[in-house]
Amino acid sequence: MFRHYLQYIRFHMINRIDIFIPARSQYGVLNQFTTDFAAALTRQGVNCRILKAERDNPRPFLDQIFQDPPNCTLSFNGLLPDEEGRFFCDLINIPHVAYLVDAPTLFFSLANSPLTIITCVDRLGSQFFTELESAQSFFLPHGVDQDLKDLHLEKKYEVVMFSSCIDYEKIRENWEQRFSKPLINALNEAIDVSLNQDGISYIHAFVQAVDKQAKQGNPIPSHEINFVEVLDMLERYIRGKDRVELVRNIRDAQVDVFGAPDESKSWSDYFKDMPNVRCHDPVPYQEAIQIMQQSKIVLSSCAWIKDGLHERILAGTQSGALVVCQENPYLLEEFPRDKSLLYYRHGQWDALNASIYHFLNNENERQDRVQQGQNIVQNGHTWDHRARQLLRDLNTYFSSE
Repeated sequence: MFRHYLQYIRFHMINRIDIFIPARSQYGVLNQFTTDFAAALTRQGVNCRILKAERDNPRPFLDQIFQDPPNCTLSFNGLLPDEEGRFFCDLINIPHVAYLVDAPTLFFSLANSPLTIITCVDRLGSQFFTELESAQSFFLPHGVDQDLKDLHLEKKYEVVMFSSCIDYEKIRENWEQRFSKPLINALNEAIDVSLNQDGISYIHAFVQAVDKQAKQGNPIPSHEINFVEVLDMLERYIRGKDRVELVRNIRDAQVDVFGAPDESKSWSDYFKDMPNVRCHDPVPYQEAIQIMQQSKIVLSSCAWIKDGLHERILAGTQSGALVVCQENPYLLEEFPRDKSLLYYRHGQWDALNASIYHFLNNENERQDRVQQGQNIVQNGHTWDHRARQLLRDLNTYFSSE
């Protein structure tokens, strides 16, 4: 049956995609992505259906697929296997696009599915999956709704950040209690490389650090390394550490932080000694957009992305805010330094604090930089641009099979 689909797609190109609503989505983010991307694909002439599977009554969902099968299906962050290791797309013999927008650590198993095509918002993530010879992967960054606009509202917030709290200190305590000295040394080196060096992902940084320990005569027993668990801890650690240090080093501006607590700490625990930081409960995605439209500066800390971009960069810019984010090769290709975004490097906090102070006190310069960023986004980074890129890549892939 799959060969039949390949033959059909080869001669007719992609014109039918079913998009699955994610089972879970913190703050409703993935649901909004699903709606916006389906609309963008429809504007490209693709017949799109948004489908939702009910756990207690999956029959209507299955009937829709089998009675009128698409060329392929798609979901944000993909469909992981069931308890027996089976993938839905392999069972129904219809290719599935797993559009990964989170760190790849928890999605390694997707490489075991012959009919899953993996896209990543970081070129290094796509490279990692490509190195797994069984995986089909390509780079597809975040996008943004082409109709999201700066409403030119009163800017009641100086600096805002929308991020969940991660107790990275507890993560370190955990591995110091459980792991051997060589593994801890490898993790410490991987943290330093991940946060401070260009062009290397946290995954490759850890693998290189483990190899270095072995060459120094401190091999780490294979039974001690559950790679998925350790890499997940590492990714969460660098993400949490960068967020906390970013906010703590903004000293000359009012910062409003919105986000859910971790199991052991909340944002107020990390910033209780900082009178310029106000902590708030998390807000749904649409409310976050409204707050960004009333903000001068938006912080986008996403330490695991080393060669790509996060949605917050696009949405914040379109909303009329100057976005602060880590620089990386892809961003510098698309958003030239000193012309659209406000880049920072982990650890160079005094320079960032001074830059934020400057733009908060020079509104014309802030608006000029935001406008340049909006032009770049509208000309190359909407969901419509991503839809066209996906269709090109899928048609190329299927025609070569």
